[in-house]
Amino acid sequence: MPPESPQDPPGTRAPAHPPHGVLSAARVVSACILLSRILGLVRDVCLASLFGGGIVNDAFVLATLVPNLFRRFFGEGALTAAFIPTYSQILTNRPREEADRFARSAMTWLALALGLLSGAGMAIAGVLSRTLADEKGRLVADLLVVLLPYMPLVCLVALVTGILNVHRHFLLPALASSILNLFEIAAFFVVGWFAATQKGQASVIAWSITLAGLGQLLLQLPALRTFKVPVAPLLRWEPGVRQVLAGMAPMTFGIAVIQVNVLVDNAIAEAMIPGDGAVSALYYANRLFNFPLALIGIAIAQAAFPEFSEAFARGKKDELAASLSRACRMVLFLAVPAAAGLIVMARPVIRLFFEHGSFTPVMTERSGAVLAFYGAGVWAACLQHVVVRAFFAARDLRTPAILGGLTVCANAALNLVLVRSMQEAGLALATSITATLQLIVLAVLLRRRLPEMSWAPVLRILPVSLAAAGAMAAACWGLLRVLPPHRAVQALVPVAAGAALYFLVARLLRVPEARDILAFRRRRSS
Repeated sequence: MPPESPQDPPGTRAPAHPPHGVLSAARVVSACILLSRILGLVRDVCLASLFGGGIVNDAFVLATLVPNLFRRFFGEGALTAAFIPTYSQILTNRPREEADRFARSAMTWLALALGLLSGAGMAIAGVLSRTLADEKGRLVADLLVVLLPYMPLVCLVALVTGILNVHRHFLLPALASSILNLFEIAAFFVVGWFAATQKGQASVIAWSITLAGLGQLLLQLPALRTFKVPVAPLLRWEPGVRQVLAGMAPMTFGIAVIQVNVLVDNAIAEAMIPGDGAVSALYYANRLFNFPLALIGIAIAQAAFPEFSEAFARGKKDELAASLSRACRMVLFLAVPAAAGLIVMARPVIRLFFEHGSFTPVMTERSGAVLAFYGAGVWAACLQHVVVRAFFAARDLRTPAILGGLTVCANAALNLVLVRSMQEAGLALATSITATLQLIVLAVLLRRRLPEMSWAPVLRILPVSLAAAGAMAAACWGLLRVLPPHRAVQALVPVAAGAALYFLVARLLRVPEARDILAFRRRRSS
């Protein structure tokens, strides 16, 4: 560990991280997430081609909501967010042996708890698969029996991710999600060997998800050995474990509101929209919506969160505020054009990737409308991830949790209003509206919680980003009118040209974030 600095409070250690550490870490995380999303897109193309938008696809999507939610709550959300501040504080202010005992105890108790929960869920799903009268419901229950063992595995992966992130290692944890996608893609290639019906094939693919959880965990072990972190089970109740467990529930509401809202959207779509296909339209649109959300919001939040936590642990609230301001500006610089691009390019992108096999042009229209409305709020969803982690670093779990619960209720109420006139597109619009409102309230409350934080520098980037994004959107719209009606041309050319134009306009308007990205690239290449 670095030596203590005379400017730091007694017992704390000064960080030894470069000033551009967050940008560097965010690039690593974002690159790995991009790889994962590309593989995930390949997986979804296979899924759309195999199952289309029918009953088996709807059942598979509903069943995988459970492991996907646990992966996002834990791997990208609540568990990691609860663990990192506590582990960072112990590692910074106490002997290393105490930090190691805490990590071992947390992994042991959480694995046991989720293992028991998984077993209970499998038993309930097994009973439901034999008693439900609805065919889709029985299939969902059958798939859950296979998928629920993924829960304890993703719990361990999340804790290992938190440990490695605190040690400023981001590569292997960020690659873990690619393992999941690789297992699923491999399953699509061999599924015909094991099952002849679509229901049987869905079960084979579900097995690949559970097996991928084991692969994700094994991928992290070499890095743990590098940092000399022991992994042997410890059935000892370390004090910090209680703090992590107590923080998980409020952090779930604070950090995963978008995902909870997606779950509510799917439940309302299944209950209130006649026929099949609504759940599938939400699923495929959400997959593309998660591209910018993960590459921008989650990547920057994951990279910045250890720095937030360390600054607060050292009593440096001004450093926390400065780091938060830089992260928020970078998110807005990247997420505003992403929102504009999703609105304009929704249908061409859906058509390129998914309109094959059983996926029809009608499904393209339905999914495209959903994606456009989800896209309108992607900037708020990205920024929300960063702002909520600032609350967590400052040990304020209550505010994001209460506001998250209110947001879920507001989203459900707005869903019930909009679904009647707009069907599944109304559900996406409700999610974007409530995400924006939640972000505004979070920003106001954070200013009271952290007076050192000024939103003025963050807001100054908004007009120039909007101007550059407007030019980009206009160019994309114009290109769609003149380009030949080829799927790849209509999707890829406007996206590439629009991104280049946005960056060019941003440079002409002297946006500091554009300069910082170029400067960082030059430092990396020198």
